[in-house]
Amino acid sequence: MRSRPKLLSAAMGAAAILWSGASALAQVNPQQPLPGTEPLPEDKKPEGVAEAAPTQPGQLPTTPILPAPKARKKRFQLFELDGYFRWRGDWMKNFHLGFTGDDNQGIPFPRSISCDPDAAAIGAPCSGTIKSSNIRLRLEPVINIDERSSVHFQVDVLDNLVLGATPDGSFNDGTARPTNIPINGFSGGQAPVDSGRNYLYDSIRVKQAWAEVMTPLGLLRFGRMPSHWGMGILANAGGRDPIHGTYDLDSDYGDSADRLMFGTMIPGTDLRFAIGTDWASTTPVAAQSDVWRNRYDGQAFDLDDADDVNQWILVLARLDSPEDFQDLRDQGQVALNYGSYFVYRTQGWDYNPSLTLGTGPAGLNVVRRDAKAYIPDVWIHLGHRKLEFEAEAVAVIGSIGELDDVSSNLTGSFNIRQFGGVARLGYKMVQDKLRLGFEAGFASGDQWDNSPVGVTNVRSARAIPCSDLEPGEPCNDSTINAFRFDFDYEVDLILFRELIGAVTNAIYVKPTLAYDLTRSITFRAQSVVSFAHKPVATPGNGKMYGVEFDGDLGYENEGFFAGIAYGVLFPLSAMNHFDPADPNVITDASTAHTIQTRLMLQF
Repeated sequence: MRSRPKLLSAAMGAAAILWSGASALAQVNPQQPLPGTEPLPEDKKPEGVAEAAPTQPGQLPTTPILPAPKARKKRFQLFELDGYFRWRGDWMKNFHLGFTGDDNQGIPFPRSISCDPDAAAIGAPCSGTIKSSNIRLRLEPVINIDERSSVHFQVDVLDNLVLGATPDGSFNDGTARPTNIPINGFSGGQAPVDSGRNYLYDSIRVKQAWAEVMTPLGLLRFGRMPSHWGMGILANAGGRDPIHGTYDLDSDYGDSADRLMFGTMIPGTDLRFAIGTDWASTTPVAAQSDVWRNRYDGQAFDLDDADDVNQWILVLARLDSPEDFQDLRDQGQVALNYGSYFVYRTQGWDYNPSLTLGTGPAGLNVVRRDAKAYIPDVWIHLGHRKLEFEAEAVAVIGSIGELDDVSSNLTGSFNIRQFGGVARLGYKMVQDKLRLGFEAGFASGDQWDNSPVGVTNVRSARAIPCSDLEPGEPCNDSTINAFRFDFDYEVDLILFRELIGAVTNAIYVKPTLAYDLTRSITFRAQSVVSFAHKPVATPGNGKMYGVEFDGDLGYENEGFFAGIAYGVLFPLSAMNHFDPADPNVITDASTAHTIQTRLMLQF
């Protein structure tokens, strides 16, 4: 995104202040028994149709959120193993929206490698489509020490591995294909996945490990654990949702937090209170440097306290278990859950590193940062018979005191003013076979284009205003406004999920429809109309991103899910591109299509 090392370091050091996602929020589990309450029963395995839970009427089956059935009496087991295996196939047509660029720079989505001008010169078959398949095995074991304490894990095997990505003998030692492989590229099989040699990461990835202990005063949780709250626009566990009792089998990411948290019931009330602290960032640490690595590679340690991102969390909420919430609705009563939390985050100093894994701290410089952020959030969930409403609103208010080490243009302090929210309404009809829904969302934007200009994905967004100005150019913007929904908050199939990467600088509305054709087969359809909050930050400087239509047919029975979905995006003025050779010429974006298939088995 940026060529200057100082800018990269500041973005790393201030990331926890600017972005409010992965490790920001506490997770209060409504299914966890608290002092003075009876242990809640264990969930049965999913049965019936793989439809969206009532709280998520707009989800497509390609992002299946399996409903939690009625509970039963929990039977103590020393060892439990849950998880899933999934296969996904994607066909993506014209995701670059018809635009070209040198080395895929400045376009919404990479084109086929054979579309490179040098490849085209020798007759390579440039194609506007990309086909890809990937798999993941997720294991979520639990070791129950006794009735009040347990240890939890999350392990992914071949995590989102693209099938055919590691043919035997290819990319040996991270270099080109060995000379003993025939020029046609045929190989005898697939090599093991090995980080740094033939793939981005290893075959097995341990993502979470934490413990839970029920004390006489409340529940204590510590370790690297899932982070989830409310509707998931700010912190999303990317799998099990403890608030709604659902499980997203199509998640790609999942937020984890290095956290110590204590939660309990407030006596005489229905309210739950939690307080926690996160190790949001403590880098660099000894295990990242050979010079400071501990004796015999034993216990590593943080190399400095001054650059740490310190974070405290306060949570106050009324939460029923998903089963109790649904029971109240079935009985004709009003089910009402709500919650609020407050996050306070600070960072006094930062470092400008010339430090890579396994090397010494050459050129390590400490700089003043003086950053802080206040993150308030409110959430409400209301249900009555066939009707359901849910909403969440988030704000990130703060400041960064100094950024002049990044660029001489960045003088004085910068304010953070980011806002986001989403609301969802659902209604059931025709003996609950027909479900209608409507969703609207908002994420504030900034007035700066991504870098390079024309790229739409949030990973290319400028985290700091004016950061790419030439030396001496004045900066007239001292506020950071762009809010980003969590990557695992799934709205559509193309625009936000693939081309932009997440909801940001956007306003969208989404009507949905789902109908159970049989007990096991469900059809879903939705349309997403999207607008830009700050048109000047879009490639075409337009007001509308586009209109997308998505449809899906899915089958689910006894934990097995199969589905096929089709999506089409009609991009509008915001996705148009200026001609690099003539800034006065604007080229219209062309239509994009996708077909997505899924085979999943949950256990």
